[in-house]
Amino acid sequence: MLRQLVCALALAVGLCGCATMSGGDRVDAVHLFGLPVTFNLDARPGADGFAVRVFATKGGAAKGAPITAGMLEVLMFDGTAAGQELLTKQPLQVWHFTPRELISLREQTSLGTGYRFALRWKEPPSHNYITVAARYVPPKGEPVYSPPSTITTTVK
Repeated sequence: MLRQLVCALALAVGLCGCATMSGGDRVDAVHLFGLPVTFNLDARPGADGFAVRVFATKGGAAKGAPITAGMLEVLMFDGTAAGQELLTKQPLQVWHFTPRELISLREQTSLGTGYRFALRWKEPPSHNYITVAARYVPPKGEPVYSPPSTITTTVK
């Protein structure tokens, strides 16, 4: 009886360890860092894009980790958007990146593995502010959003 209890306990501990390890690949949080201004990314005068860095943390870790599944998206809203508006307001533009596309954008920093983007919009905003946020869409489950960042722009 004692041997069965020890085996059951060992099996339970082993299974818990496996569950923790598989959960460690799930993205828990997305962090977006942006500059407070927009940029001119083409030959014509005026702002037409912005730059951000995105880090995804997994398994409760403090540093960014590579995104190996799902989709990373950068959302741009015309004007300001916060809270529930990130879920309900229509973005002016959305950029989608697969794990394969992210490889060339990946960089290693003191904050861990992250991704650097210089994104050019197709349609200019009509306000003097844009709001950007990152969204990780997992293969299964609910999307994970970064807090939004508001960037000052000049309308062309």
